[in-house]
Amino acid sequence: MNPRYDASGPARRVRRRSGGKSFLVLILILILILVVLAVTNPGKEEFSEYAVKNLENTIGQEIGDGITKLVAQPVVESLTKRDNYIFFSVFSVPDLKNTRFFTGDGEAAKKYIGLFKIIFVKL
Repeated sequence: MNPRYDASGPARRVRRRSGGKSFLVLILILILILVVLAVTNPGKEEFSEYAVKNLENTIGQEIGDGITKLVAQPVVESLTKRDNYIFFSVFSVPDLKNTRFFTGDGEAAKKYIGLFKIIFVKL
């Protein structure tokens, strides 16, 4: 007989896996990220600020703060269409280089996805 498996010896310990705890932590982190995404979902105002700054970079000149707040930002806000998906938003802006926009035949051509009120990615 093998003394290792003798019944009179101490009971063998069974090692339990901690997979349940790891899964719970992963779910909690995912929920936290979704809550942060929902709270920081950008609106038209944040997108218009980004679009005006992007316009300044595109034309290579700085637009004055007074002009930006009085003219450029409200124009961009009025031309922007926002689709709210709770955790992120998709912004559609007309392509002003496309002449069909001015005749009323053109749809919004440029689309951006917005996250965390500061990240805007062109789709």
